[in-house]
Amino acid sequence: MSELPVPEVMVEIVEAALRLGHASIKDLPGCCEFEAGEWWVAVNGHEQPQRCSRGARVPGFHAYVEFNGWPAGLVSAAGGTLAAGTAANEASLLAALRAVQAPQEPRP
Repeated sequence: MSELPVPEVMVEIVEAALRLGHASIKDLPGCCEFEAGEWWVAVNGHEQPQRCSRGARVPGFHAYVEFNGWPAGLVSAAGGTLAAGTAANEASLLAALRAVQAPQEPRP
């Protein structure tokens, strides 16, 4: 049996969350949520579906994404569906996720 690769979008979502300091999302009471440019992401680290703060039902181990406040996709390690417009598409989501940086600590 061959293993299927994890979609690049899901890998980048995980990497962005880690850069933001989210290390154990399974221990959160709901979804791990963050912004990436014009994109907004809610990741459910639980087996059971969770409602994100914007009201969407996010299946277990999936990420729900919005672009400029509009639903734009649902992805998991097994694949998913994502907007394919001129501005909201896989390439723009990947670029936004890669641009997410760890928050700067306040300087004294």
